[in-house]
Amino acid sequence: MDEDLSVAIDNHKTLWLTEISRVTFEEQALDDLGGDGGVFVVLEDSAEGTFEVLAKATSIWSGESLLNLFAHALRKSPQLTLVQS
Repeated sequence: MDEDLSVAIDNHKTLWLTEISRVTFEEQALDDLGGDGGVFVVLEDSAEGTFEVLAKATSIWSGESLLNLFAHALRKSPQLTLVQS
């Protein structure tokens, strides 16, 4: 995935669709997700300094759809923010 997508939940929390490192995969004991490849839905809390993997998306498109649902539900920003990496 060349670009990460995000939705701001509040001033400190952001929901991301992103790839994760092998270190993150191992540290969070995510073996049940079937491997560290693919894209993940992650909750970042900048106030707490945490980065918690919530789910593995079945595809980039399904993950994007999920983030769009959150964006519309929050009504703050109906568009995803594109972050170049």
